[in-house]
Amino acid sequence: MTGFHLGFPSHSVADVHMSDWGDLAAEAERMGFDAFWHSNERFFRDMFVRMTVSATRTTSITLGGAVADGYAANPALTAQTLATVNELADGRVTLAIGAGGSGLPMMGLTRSAVTDTTRAAYESIAGLLAGETVTRQTSAFTLRAANLKIFPAQHVPLWIASRGRRMLEMAGGAADGVMIASQARPAGLARSLSHVTRGAAAHGRDKAVLRTMARVDTCVHTDAERAREGCRLMVAKLLWMSFPDRRFVADAGLSVPEELEEIIATRNYDALETVADLVPDSMIDTFCWAGTPDQLVDRVAAVLDAVEVTDIGFWLLRAPGQSLREALALLAETLTDLRGRFGGPETTQ
Repeated sequence: MTGFHLGFPSHSVADVHMSDWGDLAAEAERMGFDAFWHSNERFFRDMFVRMTVSATRTTSITLGGAVADGYAANPALTAQTLATVNELADGRVTLAIGAGGSGLPMMGLTRSAVTDTTRAAYESIAGLLAGETVTRQTSAFTLRAANLKIFPAQHVPLWIASRGRRMLEMAGGAADGVMIASQARPAGLARSLSHVTRGAAAHGRDKAVLRTMARVDTCVHTDAERAREGCRLMVAKLLWMSFPDRRFVADAGLSVPEELEEIIATRNYDALETVADLVPDSMIDTFCWAGTPDQLVDRVAAVLDAVEVTDIGFWLLRAPGQSLREALALLAETLTDLRGRFGGPETTQ
């Protein structure tokens, strides 16, 4: 049975006040999603605070955070906070660890040894949550005989999130779950899964024990062109966060327009909003799901029919002028149809 997850890029819910966040979490649970994910983008609302609010307003849905990294916060602090929220949520939490990106330059942080740092952060957080004493020295963080004084009674599933080859291979060998980002077409997702499978095989792991999620930025609207417009800024952001690595772009047979790349190279994150129109349609169609509810069902079904993933993650965007309520209502239509085809509880609309 396919798991269906809901998340939001931070700018998509920037207008949702914290006093209303619990309502959104309750709505995600009512709609029938298996997990509700909370973004971790610097200088927006805090991921763990929002997870805490969600825990008080839900009873069954899994609450996820995506993504933590080994640069902005020491993994001991991440594990401590996750364990605290887990206690409030009665064991219903999960977390994705990745390379980070947005906000790091503004804090004077430079990523190095990204794959090794991500694995070290993942293993440190997992060990601490399991009640282990962890000692770790990396270029990004240090732990010396660190251990949590409170830790979950049961295993907390952890994911590694990425779109890069080396990271996906590492994740296949190390993680409970692999969150494959921004591969909206079956061919791209299959290519990414091959890296995961290679990593699992290299470490003697059975691929069957791995959860694999297609995590795709999604915009659904009755007007397909409006839906596409809702994705442009997000694609600009993912290009900014992966700069200068363009292998995932080249693998898809695409290239970044020169004018857009020049803006990205300045590392001025705030400038992206003024140049999002430079993102070509071909990139939106490759890295996002954008369209009407029927078109979205067809695109997701094409992925699930062609590629073996255990989970689908909709990171919901909004078309220009679209309210959050409208976007959720259209996504609910999509989820109902997909549940009918691929299993799971009936969606409440």
